[in-house]
Amino acid sequence: MSIPDYDMAVQTRGLTKVFKGQTALQDLDLEVPRGGVFALLGPNSAGKTTTIKLLMNLLQPTSGEMKVLGLDPVQQGVAVRSRTGYQPETGQMPEYARVGDLLELCRSLYPNWNVHKVETYRREFELDLKSFVKQLSKGKVTLLALLLALGPEPDLLLLDEPGTGLDPLRRRQVIKLLVDEVAGEGRTIFLSSHNLPDVERLADRVGFLNRGRLILSRPLDQLLAEEKKIWVVCPEGIPGDLADWPGVRRIERENGRTVLVVSGQVEEIAEKLRSLDRVTFEILDQTLEDIFITYAEEQEHATP
Repeated sequence: MSIPDYDMAVQTRGLTKVFKGQTALQDLDLEVPRGGVFALLGPNSAGKTTTIKLLMNLLQPTSGEMKVLGLDPVQQGVAVRSRTGYQPETGQMPEYARVGDLLELCRSLYPNWNVHKVETYRREFELDLKSFVKQLSKGKVTLLALLLALGPEPDLLLLDEPGTGLDPLRRRQVIKLLVDEVAGEGRTIFLSSHNLPDVERLADRVGFLNRGRLILSRPLDQLLAEEKKIWVVCPEGIPGDLADWPGVRRIERENGRTVLVVSGQVEEIAEKLRSLDRVTFEILDQTLEDIFITYAEEQEHATP
């Protein structure tokens, strides 16, 4: 079945990749709207890098379909790459190439190469044109890879762990750059990361990937608004049907309190708690990391 023609930067249906009998990505159904920042989150070996390489046609899918900017990466790989910037996780650049030579090479390959912006970013990143890649720190290699991906002003920027090797100050600089200069211009950023605090400052939509499966994909503000914990004190014992209340994902014990992990229907649950005698409770926000761990643990328990 063909993927519908929506206004999406990335679409996949049943996308699967198997390496030598091992499934790295299974039945990925994903939609990333054009514009904004989408973050694909997950631990190491979750399938994040595999997904990005499939979108860039650096790997061939075992099965399923995908569209990037409305194009099929398998059949139209050159057209996809001409409109896409890609920063690989490891940099993957020749050690004995100079920074200046790499910039000149990429400039010759892309008609839309923005010389002025590249030079501005290079100075901000403190990259010496005469330095060899081998001489650069891991963080500097990350910045160089990002610079090469930004140069052609792509419609879609694919970033694989863009914070690798960067200190907190540099990470904040990169986040500001991506938000202001790329997403702020209406282009799309698709990034993979396991640094969840950085993602909270950058993304407007997130997807959770674990063991090659997509656990969820939602706007970040919606996710943070709907996923809560509620501390409950019930001197006379919790209601017997509490686990069956709509929106209650699970019940835990913490410091002598009952803790409800809830997804949606927060106000409805709070209203029911208010109706009980001698019950006190407090609604608590969760971090993105808290939410991911909850969903990942549930998937681990459900997976045979």
